[in-house]
Amino acid sequence: MKLTKKMIVSNTILFIFIIGFILGFGALFGNENILIGVSTITAMLMLLERDLTSHPIGNTMKFIVLNVFIGVAAFLTGFNVWLAVPINFIAMFVISYSLLFNLKNPLYLPFSLQYLFILAMPVAVDQMPLRLASLVFGALAIMGVQMIANKNKVTKSGDKLVVSICLALIEKIKSMQTNESHEELSKQIMNDVSSLRSIIYDKREDNFYLTEEGRLKVNISVALEKINILLDSVPKDQPPHALAEDLIRILELASKSLHDPEAVKALGETYDQMLLHYKAAHNHDLLVLGMLNHLEFLRQSLSELSSLDKEHYNVVKKIEQIPKKFRKVSIAERPSHTNSMKLSYAVRMAIGITIAGFITDYFDLAEGRWMMFTVLSVIIPLYEQSQKKMRDRVFATIVGGVAVTLTFMVFHSHTARSILLMFAGYLMSYVKVYRYSTILVTFSAIGSVALITGTTQIFTLERVLFVVAGVVLALLINKFILPYKLEDANRDLYAMYDDTVREMIVEIDYKVRDKGNENAVKNLLLIANMIEDRLHVNNQDTPTENGIAWMRHQRRATTTLYELYSWLDQRGVQASNIPTISSELSVLLDTKMDITKLEQRVVEIKDAIHTTPRIEDRMVLRLIVEVMEELLGARKLVSS
Repeated sequence: MKLTKKMIVSNTILFIFIIGFILGFGALFGNENILIGVSTITAMLMLLERDLTSHPIGNTMKFIVLNVFIGVAAFLTGFNVWLAVPINFIAMFVISYSLLFNLKNPLYLPFSLQYLFILAMPVAVDQMPLRLASLVFGALAIMGVQMIANKNKVTKSGDKLVVSICLALIEKIKSMQTNESHEELSKQIMNDVSSLRSIIYDKREDNFYLTEEGRLKVNISVALEKINILLDSVPKDQPPHALAEDLIRILELASKSLHDPEAVKALGETYDQMLLHYKAAHNHDLLVLGMLNHLEFLRQSLSELSSLDKEHYNVVKKIEQIPKKFRKVSIAERPSHTNSMKLSYAVRMAIGITIAGFITDYFDLAEGRWMMFTVLSVIIPLYEQSQKKMRDRVFATIVGGVAVTLTFMVFHSHTARSILLMFAGYLMSYVKVYRYSTILVTFSAIGSVALITGTTQIFTLERVLFVVAGVVLALLINKFILPYKLEDANRDLYAMYDDTVREMIVEIDYKVRDKGNENAVKNLLLIANMIEDRLHVNNQDTPTENGIAWMRHQRRATTTLYELYSWLDQRGVQASNIPTISSELSVLLDTKMDITKLEQRVVEIKDAIHTTPRIEDRMVLRLIVEVMEELLGARKLVSS
């Protein structure tokens, strides 16, 4: 990570805000509730990656109910050691299951942490109203920050990403002209496209309907991605294409079109001139024809977005019913690959915290909460990742404990020690690796208690013992209770990806028959994007060439399927060609077809393209061939 002046300034401002919020929270609700302020600010920052502004009232009520549930459950555990067992289990299961997602980053940490904080700092009955008030305020604060930071996120962040993709494509073309490496630019383009779709995914109504702005920006993302894919298809040793300068000019205008109506007009005129030029030249180069098609899609989508009034950006047209496959279903109705991770993690976490809590309460262990915190940090959804976290946790606890002991032996004044602790907290904003950030957390935690008690050595030893005990407990639970491994996650995500591709083909078949659901296809494209992101995150430490290649084939297949649906939506299919096209789509749906037969079918369709009279139907068959070749490549990788 490269340090910049901007990063240092922003991190410093953020640190001051965090400290100010926690101190203000403590002043408002008392020191006994100050840790709720810590968990609240953690939730605020973690949830910024999600756009929760579509239903501000509904989401606010959900957070209030969740926080009050956490507060009441933790309070009830104080009445009896045995009563605490079912309550802890239910509370942690609910938090863990409801805030772990198959495709998005989990949100359970700040709320699980909040539950443990409240368990560690119980209050009397007469103090419960203030505690509940602090929890309600925390929920309101979370949504307040959402409304400030994430309102119009599709516009603010989405526009920046579109501009970034256009400029990166321009740089990529220039690099290709000079035979320079452009791998990093390609990665940036794909990451920006994924980020744009992720933002649109969060903004959906009822987890299905897209806003008008979101709908058009999905189209823009597809057009830009297809341009990038076509650029990748150009051989490295091929001389610069005459199309390059025209493409750069179009992309420069596209990058300005989001905020400049004149640029939109100029974009349309430039594209029309470019189209006339290549028509007059009778250019039948597949690269040129494909690029013209994608540029037309980009121009049209940008033009529609420019003509859309700002007040209509968040309008949602609920003309179509939500298909059954997109509706919420119960655990029993879900396919196994959509609940196994959630259920596995929720059960393991609930058992771990329940056992650690029971041991702490039954034996009245003053510092037993560190065992609970360790269980919380080490029991994570994937088994392999938890193994590494266990080693890192013990290492960080020992190093952090020794560090605070040595520094406090040198610095004796309360002021000097307070400055050291604040500096350690500030450094956390720069250290992202768990192994090292936990050293700072340990330093701060032990140091904070040492300021009050005046001792470090005994406390450090106690904490190390409880951390080791928590690691051992977590190890046994992860190993023997519903273990969920990386292999399981990959299998489930691969199955979800295959299901998504299949459903896209089904929707296209409906469209050929003059049916189809536009929102369904857009959702499936966004879901495919989320599946790929999750696969990348899960396998970032152990990526394989086959896995990366398989995802590339799948991604290109889904993007081309979306392009095919859009093409059919705009131009339709001649009635006499419907049986032929439906027959080819049924081939795509036949996952049991032999690879050799599928290769033969690709050759047959390519021959059929030349004998199909209508150019629009030839384009449909060409897109089907593209999808077949990508899925064929994916199947070959799986079979190998």
